[in-house]
Amino acid sequence: MNTTLATRTVACCAIAAAGACATAVHAQTASQNGALSIFVNDAQSNATNLQRQAGYAVQGMCGSLAAEGGLRLTGAKQDLFLRCNEMVETARVFQLIQPGTGRNLGYTQRSQLLAAVQQVSGEELAAQGVLSKQVSAGQFSNIGGRLSALRMGSGRAATRGRVAMNDNENGASHDALYAGSLYGDPGRRVGGGASADEQGGSENRLGWFVESSYGFGDHDQTAAEDAFDYDSMSVTTGTDYNFGSSVVGVSVGYDRYNADFDSAAFVSGGDVKVDGISGSLFAGYFGEGITVSGIATYGKLESDVNRRVVYTSANSACTACGALRTMSGSPDGDYVALGLTLGYEFNVGGWDITPSVSASYRDVDIDGYTEADGGGGGLNLRYDDQKIESTRSIVGIALSRPISRSFGVLVPSLRAEWHHEFDDDVREVRAKYALEDTLLAGASGAKDFSCQISCFTMLTDRTDGDYAVASAGLSATFPHRLQFYLFYEALLGTANVNGNSIAAGLRGQF
Repeated sequence: MNTTLATRTVACCAIAAAGACATAVHAQTASQNGALSIFVNDAQSNATNLQRQAGYAVQGMCGSLAAEGGLRLTGAKQDLFLRCNEMVETARVFQLIQPGTGRNLGYTQRSQLLAAVQQVSGEELAAQGVLSKQVSAGQFSNIGGRLSALRMGSGRAATRGRVAMNDNENGASHDALYAGSLYGDPGRRVGGGASADEQGGSENRLGWFVESSYGFGDHDQTAAEDAFDYDSMSVTTGTDYNFGSSVVGVSVGYDRYNADFDSAAFVSGGDVKVDGISGSLFAGYFGEGITVSGIATYGKLESDVNRRVVYTSANSACTACGALRTMSGSPDGDYVALGLTLGYEFNVGGWDITPSVSASYRDVDIDGYTEADGGGGGLNLRYDDQKIESTRSIVGIALSRPISRSFGVLVPSLRAEWHHEFDDDVREVRAKYALEDTLLAGASGAKDFSCQISCFTMLTDRTDGDYAVASAGLSATFPHRLQFYLFYEALLGTANVNGNSIAAGLRGQF
């Protein structure tokens, strides 16, 4: 800390909500008098925890910059002082404190000042964590759909449906030719007593697949997180090897999630994009009734976060007050995801019924970063590293029924799942004004997040502990082991998120 700051009195703001006293706020000069801290902590203001935390941070920077020179500052420091000073002066009016410079925003409602404070808080970053966690879920869904389609195309389903085989060499009728198992013995006997080899159907055990999914939904506005609409795209391609009743495979995947923030009193648009590139290993065993599958994924994340800071002045004497600019940043990250599923398939009245239990774990790490102020000012924030963990159990049941047609076997299916999230605690995202590092000696290192002036903690919403997923799909197995599958999935029972996705895949053999 420099000597100027070292001699300044430090006052800690009491915070009634979660995250008690996350920052030590420096006492203000006589002209500031801590008015904004008093305002956000006043019961009449009805401020949220986020607004209180951001208010303390703004007040802290304002006092520190005032001691550095205030209106005599230049560049980004002057800009940040002007922005925080107009908020402090507005708070003085509401708190009936003697006016200082008179640079207030002219607001008549306390909610207007709270909205301005929240505009500069950076709570949009919570959406990046939400989307980053979903990237691994996209790959799990794609590979899970692949394994599900394989299960429904296995011997138990396929041998109950009669298919036309384009490589029929002995003139046997189509109805006499039965589909061999996708994972059955290459020498299993098919219609007419002839072996698969005799029918020209010797199986190549090496297969390929490609699957793509599109998702869309929205997140409601809450006290901690902003409202946004999102869409996603996920592509997975890979190869697998058939061992008879089991399969092992590798895949690579690409995911893109995009969220556009709604414009409202507390947020003025902006967007978050998260791109993920990953590699996965998977394996499945499809025995007589028992099915077991596992997936392991590692991926890299690249994000673009753009948030708009917009608040205006209603004071004709302060026309230069307010802000209209965009903050941007591109943090990176990575993740590890693991999943295991155990199921048991039995048949009732021609329907295959498969109850299952699954467990999944995800560990997402997002690097801290400093955003850029598009207006060249000093409103940009610096964020600490984020770590997001998810440990989930899933109980599901699937129903499918093979239907034979002259061109192949169709298998319509329904599935319902109940998810329980064990890591459902509120997450903390730490932030501070980037200019703080210019006021504290030794606080400019890339991995250093020391702060004594403006550090504040944003608390996310609690993750839904229990919710459901319902899906419907169709798998089709054609001659030469070509397989197509299509699934629709809906998210149900969540508090603030609505989601839907459509996935399609194609599988063949080399």
